[in-house]
Parts: sequence; C-alpha cells; structure tokens
Amino acid sequence: MSWKYLRWALLGGAVATGIVLSNYPTTPQLLRCPEIGRLPGIVLGMFMATTLIHTLVTSLQADLVHSKRFGTWLLFSSRRRHLLIAIGALMTAGTLFLEILLWAWVYRHVGAIHDLEESLYFSGITFTTVGYGDVTLAKCWQLLSVGEAVNGVLMAGWSTAQLIFLVQRMMIMGAQSEGTKAD
Repeated sequence: MSWKYLRWALLGGAVATGIVLSNYPTTPQLLRCPEIGRLPGIVLGMFMATTLIHTLVTSLQADLVHSKRFGTWLLFSSRRRHLLIAIGALMTAGTLFLEILLWAWVYRHVGAIHDLEESLYFSGITFTTVGYGDVTLAKCWQLLSVGEAVNGVLMAGWSTAQLIFLVQRMMIMGAQSEGTKAD
C-alpha cells in the first residue's frame, strides 16, 4: 500500500495515541499538580503527534516536487519554481504554528495556563526556545515546558532541512531547464 493512503490513518493514530498516553487527570486537585509519572506520557504523545504532522507535510512536499506532471509544469518557469519555494515555506511555517497551537491546547487542557493568549504566547516562546521568562509554569509543570522546547528544536531543524531540500530541488530543476533551452 502506498504512503499516500496511510497518511491520514497515521495522523489519526498519532492523535489517539497522544490522548491515550497523556492520561490526563480529571480532578481539580490533580489538574494543579499531577503526579510526575504522567508528564512523560503527555510529552511522548505530543512528540508523536508533532512528528507525524511534520511527516505528513514533508511527504506532501516531496510528492509534489517529485510528481512528473508537476515537475513538467515547474521545469520551464523560474517564477513557478519561486512560487513553489514560497508555498513550501508557508506550509512549513503553518505546520510549526499548528504544533505551537497543539502545545498551547495541552497547557490549557491540563490547567497549567488558563488564559488562551497566555498559553499561545508561552507555547510560542518555549517551542522556539526563546524563553523570556515573563510567563512561568507552576513547579510541577516545568518539565512539560522542557519537553516542548526539545520538541521545538527538533521540529525547527527538520523544517530547515525540508526547506533546504526544496530549494536545492528547484535549483536542480532550474539547471535542467537551462540545459534544455540551450539544446
């Protein structure tokens, strides 16, 4: 079976696994300070979800670039290749923003941060490892933010590699196009 048909099933499985692994506490007392044993499940679930989301976007971009029909469309126009690079960059930025939103949702869901704006802000500065320190979590939730920071570094590195691949592929297509025009 082709990877194209498994994408959505894997993404759904990642979300379901993340929910199962997280085993969120339900009582208000536990929401304030969970047992330390629950944090690895939350972090692992989020690692799986963000990794599968990134895998989906990477495979979509790779399939698009390696498509024969789309390759022919790109081959003879540098504007089209530049457009694809811009679209790839926007897709990658959108993916990173989605992952930041997921982490913000986790902070709100477990009760670590109650305000939506504050959870988005905290998630953004933690995911990008800026970490201003103006918003902090309760002591029992601090390891969760470490997990997000590690996840953010990995996803940022992956995104960089993804964009470099896309630009290199477009440069190769441009060189092929110039070779074809010279013949």
